[in-house]
Amino acid sequence: MSKKLVLGALALAVVAAAPALAIDRVSASEKGSLLIFSKVDIRWDASGNVIQDTFIDLTNDYPADVSVQMYFVNGDGCDYHFNGTEGGPSFEPSCNSVDVGIRLTQNEPTYWSALTGLPKGVSPFTILDPGPPPGRPDPNGTGDRVLRGYVIAWAVDLEGREIKWNHLKGDATIVNYLDGSAWEYNAFAFQTGTGFSTASNGALLASPYGTMLLNGSEYEPGFDLLLLDFYATGSTSFSGPVPVTVDTDLTLYPLNMDLRQETEGPTTTKATFTVWNQYEFKLTGMDRCITCWDQALVSTYGIPNHFLLVNLQTNKGKAQIDGLASQLCNYDYDDDDNLPLGGDPRDIVSIASPLLGVAAKYLSFSRGAEFASAGTTLVGMGTQSATILSDVVSSPPPEQTPGKAGRKPVKAQAADALGTQVTLE
Repeated sequence: MSKKLVLGALALAVVAAAPALAIDRVSASEKGSLLIFSKVDIRWDASGNVIQDTFIDLTNDYPADVSVQMYFVNGDGCDYHFNGTEGGPSFEPSCNSVDVGIRLTQNEPTYWSALTGLPKGVSPFTILDPGPPPGRPDPNGTGDRVLRGYVIAWAVDLEGREIKWNHLKGDATIVNYLDGSAWEYNAFAFQTGTGFSTASNGALLASPYGTMLLNGSEYEPGFDLLLLDFYATGSTSFSGPVPVTVDTDLTLYPLNMDLRQETEGPTTTKATFTVWNQYEFKLTGMDRCITCWDQALVSTYGIPNHFLLVNLQTNKGKAQIDGLASQLCNYDYDDDDNLPLGGDPRDIVSIASPLLGVAAKYLSFSRGAEFASAGTTLVGMGTQSATILSDVVSSPPPEQTPGKAGRKPVKAQAADALGTQVTLE
């Protein structure tokens, strides 16, 4: 064998043996500087009793204090309905958000109830829609009242500016007191990107502040595609001594977010599902418009619904989910051909956006009204950039006295006010 062939064979062997390099992107198994808790779900029964709460766990895994800027986001969109109590129409808050700041001490693990904000002592999630009664009628028709959405949190300095702090870890536990069930998921974590790989912990990120670039340089990017591994709705795969049927509760939201008070509106994207069954048959044509945040049982999805056993034809399936711009999700409010789409501030213009989310299996047992649930954070593939906009929380001006640097003496101020010249002593 020639020397070139030997060297070529050795090179191929080295490449084959080399471990694959990790891709810098969002993760649910690492710490980060920016976290997203994908699903907060509080529920009340028809009598106003709390039947479900969400507990947020947040840990600072570093021997120094850090400030954390959070936004609580109401995930449900506009809901116009008849309010029987008041005898008239009612509008529920829609995709609104509230900023909440907390301080974590060195190596502090903490938690709080979304319903009460305790024991950490943060604002309760009900600040988004306090009522009375809080929340809105469940869109799934259960008769419950619900308040749902997500929480985003990132490390900042004392002036509210984003900093590198890849030491935040989070997860959430959803507890249903009525069913006696609970499930947990990890928060999505974004570390700072390659532009700050050599920066020290606590370093300020790029300006302008309030604009978080998930582009691989400032923060890690999102996924290009999500992967959902699921059991078909109506499957009895988990049956044993008693029959068990399964459904999937799927939560999705665009990673492009505008959390500012002077917002341009929530992001809308089209979630396109490409589905395969156990025989590797490919099923397409299934789409769902996602605005702000979306949670629903997949059994309630529209036509075609490849999640149903009768359509999938196998107990198991997988779906790739892509967030795309589409005219199917656009809405021209005034329907005026003379005014382009987006010319009216109420228009909905969809964009391509990476998606994130969580999924929970809902198991129903035939033995009485027994239920169980098990959830997981969705995994993904590839990378896609996104931008998160927030209001900048400015620091108060420094205390100054007349005659000190940075402030004119009293007589100079008077001269400015009168537009005259005054001789200063």
